[in-house]
Amino acid sequence: MANLDISCIISGHDTDGAVSVFEEIVPIDDGPPLHAHRDQLEVFHVIDGAIRFRINGVDSIVSTGDSAFVPKGAAHAFRNVGSAPAVIHFEMLPSGDSEEFFSILANERDTIGDPVLLFDRFGTDLLGPPLDDKPAL
Repeated sequence: MANLDISCIISGHDTDGAVSVFEEIVPIDDGPPLHAHRDQLEVFHVIDGAIRFRINGVDSIVSTGDSAFVPKGAAHAFRNVGSAPAVIHFEMLPSGDSEEFFSILANERDTIGDPVLLFDRFGTDLLGPPLDDKPAL
């Protein structure tokens, strides 16, 4: 994963912890490692671009104007498969400590130590590497 370009649009502090909303600029051929949130679901909206999502082993391409839903506990990852950086918005429900988690990933990458322990600290299981350029069979 390249440098994380992510910003909080709506803070969980403003929603009594119900939801946090983020915007992420995803570089070409980039995305997070395969992971699962134990206590949160996510809803992704592709604002601009084409993103390949893998959710519980099923791949789909989500393009500008479309959305993807990731249930709580689902193994998932995504990759920008477009020809330019993609823009996505996503909600974390409930908010939990997601703002702190993404802040650490974006601003303290070189000092986080063991990523498995960091993910675990924020209720997330790190399950595998980022997606490669081949869809799931």
